[in-house]
Amino acid sequence: MLGIPYTPAIDMWSLGCIMAELYIGYPIFPGESENDQMSRIMEMRDAPSSEVLKMSERKGKFFTSNKETHKLEPIMLKNSRGKLRKPNGKPLDYVIGDEDPDFNDFVIRCLDWNPNTRLTPDEALKHVWVLKGLPP
Repeated sequence: MLGIPYTPAIDMWSLGCIMAELYIGYPIFPGESENDQMSRIMEMRDAPSSEVLKMSERKGKFFTSNKETHKLEPIMLKNSRGKLRKPNGKPLDYVIGDEDPDFNDFVIRCLDWNPNTRLTPDEALKHVWVLKGLPP
């Protein structure tokens, strides 16, 4: 959605979404439009960093420049039901629970906004949540 070039990191984002959805039983970011989808992601993962926004070719669709601070700020729009979401208003831990902190860490690292720092497949295979599920 941000127009950042695709790399294999997008597959790790997808894996994080799928793992969370299998765990909670429903879609994690069920947006009704691009803006609603972006609002839902920011609600759980906060707004992307300025480093990520520098990579974005479509940031103008979702962010506006604050004339005083010269920083990009999210454009938060109400959805069709009048719901206005706010960045980090419903953190991912709140949505998927805190029963397994290792699972939460795995999902959160998959859902890192920055494709350069997102969990890689090799890192995922070595993650404590994956390793503790393997037989000794």
